[in-house]
Amino acid sequence: MALVVAAWAMPSGAAWADEATVAAGAAIAAHGTVVGRAACSSCHGQDGAGQPDVGIPRLAGLSTYYIHEQLGYFASGARRNYVMSSYAAALTPAERREVADYYASLPVPRNPDPLPVAAAALDHGRTLFLNGAPDKGLLSCSQCHGTDGLGVGSFSPRLAGQSAAYIVDQLQRWHGGADRDPKGQYMRAIAGRLDTPDMRAVADYAASLPRDGGKP
Repeated sequence: MALVVAAWAMPSGAAWADEATVAAGAAIAAHGTVVGRAACSSCHGQDGAGQPDVGIPRLAGLSTYYIHEQLGYFASGARRNYVMSSYAAALTPAERREVADYYASLPVPRNPDPLPVAAAALDHGRTLFLNGAPDKGLLSCSQCHGTDGLGVGSFSPRLAGQSAAYIVDQLQRWHGGADRDPKGQYMRAIAGRLDTPDMRAVADYAASLPRDGGKP
């Protein structure tokens, strides 16, 4: 697995960005595009915090490469979402890069106050995240996303402080064999070994992790 991660990993953050592309991305996020596409901020927020309670993911803190890659998959149909597929397809390749550079340049917002989660469920999520479940042939989440949930470059996104509802939704899609990017083969294999309580527990634990990688 380490060799696979190394092969995909790229620098995180807005390493490829310059001030002009970040400014152009900020304008698209705030006002939309000249051809009438809505502002990204209407769902994800100008600060990239998303809307955790309704499963709209946080973008701030994800890498430029990861955001740009996912927009490309939405645009091509490799990844499907009834909102994002049409939106990404209407953006030019340059606009997708500008939006990615902008959101990757933002500091990660403060973790929102989490919804109450039973201690036993959070402990179960911690066990799955850090140790996996050998009896199910399940690798730990931390092997790819890191023990702190901060991800590994372009290979695996930051999960720390991400919306629990969004994580559950993505796990359910992978469990159901939904079409996804080429790296989704790893997540389909993992999610296929999780039941619904497992998914909710690991999502709640990931959401509880601090944005700076400290202990929850």
